[in-house]
Amino acid sequence: MDLSNIEISFAYGEGDNATRREILRNVRTLLATPLGACPLYRDFGIDTAILDNPTPVAENLMAVEIMDAVERWEPRVRVTDVTFQADQHGKLHTKVVIAWTTS
Repeated sequence: MDLSNIEISFAYGEGDNATRREILRNVRTLLATPLGACPLYRDFGIDTAILDNPTPVAENLMAVEIMDAVERWEPRVRVTDVTFQADQHGKLHTKVVIAWTTS
């Protein structure tokens, strides 16, 4: 599973381009950071130990991990979809779709 090049996109929404770029940058940084790697914020990031599970289990656990992390660290958006797609070499690529929260 490739977490270094996660595709993140807005499903729909409002907001100016600067805010959208900031949110995309924040979510991209969050999802590319292994849990425990950020000094003073050891609970920031994604638990990469999930990837040691069989692929179907890892996909489900990673989807939940991504949703929980985005909900906690970037409350302006919510995850609406997480998909995984294998390339011709069997490497899984992750796509995360986010939308503005309504609160």
